[in-house]
Amino acid sequence: MCIQEKNERHVVFHVPHDGWMFPQELVSSVCVSADEFMDCHRMMRDLEVSAMVPEAYRDGQSLIRFPVSRLLCDVERFIGPGEVMERYGMGYCYENGYDGRRIKEVTEELKARTLVWYRKHHERLDELCLRYPRILLIDLHSYSDEILQGDRTERGRTPDICVGTDPGFTPGRLADIVCGAFSGEGFSVTINDPYEGCMVPNAVFLGRSGCDCISVMVEINKRIYLDGAGKTDGNRMEQIRRLLGAIAEKGKVL
Repeated sequence: MCIQEKNERHVVFHVPHDGWMFPQELVSSVCVSADEFMDCHRMMRDLEVSAMVPEAYRDGQSLIRFPVSRLLCDVERFIGPGEVMERYGMGYCYENGYDGRRIKEVTEELKARTLVWYRKHHERLDELCLRYPRILLIDLHSYSDEILQGDRTERGRTPDICVGTDPGFTPGRLADIVCGAFSGEGFSVTINDPYEGCMVPNAVFLGRSGCDCISVMVEINKRIYLDGAGKTDGNRMEQIRRLLGAIAEKGKVL
């Protein structure tokens, strides 16, 4: 258990995309075969990302993990036409998979059911912002070269680590801490490429809470922690946990 000093930030690891639950009221919308759906799920799932969270931060106040498959509910999308991924059928309630294939029958009833899960997750984040006056949120993801689309794959080799920042919520010092931790051990690191931005709880983003929240996204390329058979490398996973722990310790005093 971490002992938090009075002025330190409460550390929250946010893991939205490694869920493996398939609630019946949502999965009944699937319109492809079970094998096709599960193949898409496995490609898009942030495999074993919750296991990267350091042991000291795995309690219910420091690890906020969404348990449902992102194909059924993506809690990191905005609601409404402002969400750019809606044009690809990949808003909070996916209609299409990463390859553009239609995987679900999306109705207004399904959207309403999906919003129940979506809002429950965001309520958990908002509650933390009301409970803790200062928060460091580490938005943790993994990604795969196989599902990057368009010109992203034409820019050369993708980085081992992508750091996502927001000008209003990611201090430069925090970005430096994250980049330095990984690059210091030989990983290639980029900022906001191929993914950008970071998660900010609604209570803070919409001004409903006075919480001083800073946030950063860490995207870890699957190639650095999975072997050729798609199994996790125990030594590399431990290295990632150690680096994330060091980032949390340095970041919480900002």
